[in-house]
Formats: sequence, structure tokens, C-alpha cells
Amino acid sequence: MRRPAGDDGQVLLLILVYALIALALVTVVASASAVHLERKRLLAVADAAAADAADAVDLDAFYTGGTSPQSGVPLTDASVRASVQDYLTLLEAPARFEDLAVAPGTGTPDGRTAQVTLTARARPPLLSSVIAAFSDGVPLTVTSRARTDLGG
Repeated sequence: MRRPAGDDGQVLLLILVYALIALALVTVVASASAVHLERKRLLAVADAAAADAADAVDLDAFYTGGTSPQSGVPLTDASVRASVQDYLTLLEAPARFEDLAVAPGTGTPDGRTAQVTLTARARPPLLSSVIAAFSDGVPLTVTSRARTDLGG
């Protein structure tokens, strides 16, 4: 018995199309996961820098106004930014992240809370036409806050 000639080779074409779709999906998922993990690493650095900056006493404010359990450690934007820069240098963070920068907004909104905003760029590890729009990297911005309370 003879098969119709019009159906030969169509299953192979269908398998190839599904394989390309699966490959594109794996590429997108792997790249998105890598960017997410890079953001988590940056957030961990911002958390640690904020905790360190929360202890960065502005000595002028401390010696002129003192401190109390209600007021907490006196912070200024300059003391927070200087502490963050020192911490990032000590951690060698600029070598671990691409285009790492301390963003505007880093400082203290209320004189008691250290707010740290960091920016960096994450590069997807697998480049394809699906994610070609992000070939120059994905910009990341994270913000973390910490406060040192002296009293209970």
C-alpha cells in the first residue's frame, strides 16, 4: 500500500520549529535568572552598606548636639555617602559589578536612617535575537535602609 506523497517530511519540520522555540525559551529563562541573581547580589551589598552607614556618626553633629535613645545616632547625607564609598572600596565591589555607582538618594531622609541606593549593569549571559534589545546590559537599581536605635 502506498502513502500519499504530500505528508513526507512535515514531522521533521515541526520538530525543528519546536526545538527552536524551546532553545529560545531556555535562553530567555537563563538570562532572566542571571539578571535576577545579579540584582540580589547588588541588594545584599546595599543592605550591608546601609547597615554600615547607619553607624557612621557625623562627629560634628554628635559633639554639638549629642545623642539620646530618642534621637539615635546623628547622621548626615555626607557621613552616609562617605561611609558607603569607604565600604564599597573595602569590599572591592566596583570590581565585582559592572558600572557600579552610588546613586542620588543615598543619604539620610530624617537624620536617623541611612538610605543607600546603588546602580549597576547586569549582562545577560546568553545573547540571542530574543534578548538582543538588552545586549548592552540591564540597568539595576536597588535601595536599602537601616537605622541604629540606641534605646529600647
